[in-house]
Amino acid sequence: MTSFISVQLGLLDPLYSLFGWVLGALYSWLNNYGLVIILFTVIIRALLLPLGLRSQRGTLRQQTLQSEINEIKRRYPDNAQKVQELTQKLYKENGISMTSGCLPSILQLAIIWPIIYIFRAPLRFITNVPFYNVTKIGEVLEAQGLMTAAQVKNLAVMDIPILNGLRDSGSALQQSVQEGWIQLPQVINTNFLGIDLGMTPSFKPWEWFGADWRVQLPLVLLILITMFTYWLQMRVMRMSTARPEKTKEEKAREKANPAKRGQNPDQAAGMMKTMNIFMPIVMLFTMFSMPSAMCLYWLFQNIMYLIQSLLGYKFYVTPLRLAYAEEQASFDRSRGRSADSSADGEKDGFFKNLVSKFKNREKQG
Repeated sequence: MTSFISVQLGLLDPLYSLFGWVLGALYSWLNNYGLVIILFTVIIRALLLPLGLRSQRGTLRQQTLQSEINEIKRRYPDNAQKVQELTQKLYKENGISMTSGCLPSILQLAIIWPIIYIFRAPLRFITNVPFYNVTKIGEVLEAQGLMTAAQVKNLAVMDIPILNGLRDSGSALQQSVQEGWIQLPQVINTNFLGIDLGMTPSFKPWEWFGADWRVQLPLVLLILITMFTYWLQMRVMRMSTARPEKTKEEKAREKANPAKRGQNPDQAAGMMKTMNIFMPIVMLFTMFSMPSAMCLYWLFQNIMYLIQSLLGYKFYVTPLRLAYAEEQASFDRSRGRSADSSADGEKDGFFKNLVSKFKNREKQG
């Protein structure tokens, strides 16, 4: 297990160095840990914003081709290779990249891992206190009963207890400075708007309102605000689909026609449902097991994702919905509303012009 972690840290060393340097420069400039985390998060998400919007546009274009993909599957029900070949050709003809939707997720995973470690060990990565010095300070704090032996042993991956101990012990701080183990500007002030970003929230409700409520309650409120922004973000994402939700008439036709049932699976909705279950669990786990700096990071990442989703809705979803409405109106004028299977087959075809109309409306927008 130890060797596995060492390999991971080695592979991510460039990101540790880069993120640590950026955070250190921001802290030297702002001298406010909370503002440093906010600005760092905004910078990272702003750099990834064009890629995220491009991925969202590709996903929407892919949704407009779902009926044609279903037609390919109907024609070649027993030839998966042919289906894959024709589907890839269809995507290529319409300028859709198969990897565009995966890249933002991969980058997010690559970014979150070093951020987790940096926020747990800000002395090492942000203010560049040598690990030997960190351990010496830990030994002093352990002797004063301000740190446990387990915490001292774990200083390589989490030195936040050092900051908490130096804040509570003036004598330990004075000795550490005199010995040259740390300089006063390197002692990060983790307080931000009445919240101690160096503290880990308790998952025990009775501690939120106990003797230490002045520390714990703000941390829990920060978590609640963070989860609310995540809910808003997911609500906007649910609105950002290529076509409106199926009408009652469409659902009735699919129910009455078993051949049509399941031909237009809403894969995006299924993926979104999985995210709605999985991501809150991940977020809550990290927020209740790490210093609250991580919670502040999640909060502003959610806000930036929300901005990205709103921009995508304005510039991509709205033009696509207008194109869909035009195609729907054209179909209704030419055929009228019908519930038989032949009308269903023709109605599937009216998606074929959406991509070109979508591109035109994008240019106009």
